[in-house]
Amino acid sequence: MHLVYPEVNPNPLLRSNFCSRLFLWWINPFFLFGHKWRLKEKEIHSVLPEDCSQHLGEELQGYWEQEVKRAEKDAQKPSLKKAIIKCYWKSYLLSAFLIIFEVKAFIYSALLSLYVGQY
Repeated sequence: MHLVYPEVNPNPLLRSNFCSRLFLWWINPFFLFGHKWRLKEKEIHSVLPEDCSQHLGEELQGYWEQEVKRAEKDAQKPSLKKAIIKCYWKSYLLSAFLIIFEVKAFIYSALLSLYVGQY
């Protein structure tokens, strides 16, 4: 399968080090450029190899085939939801932890401001 748009602008995340990834410094030049000028299609970075639709589709296809085999064995209908959960549960779990952490910090700060406001 050939690329619709050839890879002209490689993703800077591929060349970034640990600190740059941790603090998202790798994206700052893109934000500065987008702040000063209107972004065009050629300035958008290419997708990471692990985020390409072909790779993700093949991974999900494998889990879907497992789900179909399991459903045939148990005489049930295969569930796309189960296949998606089995395929992507790790990334969703990480996102859930980060969301819970953010919500917890927001609630604690709101409760602290109410507590301080009483005095």
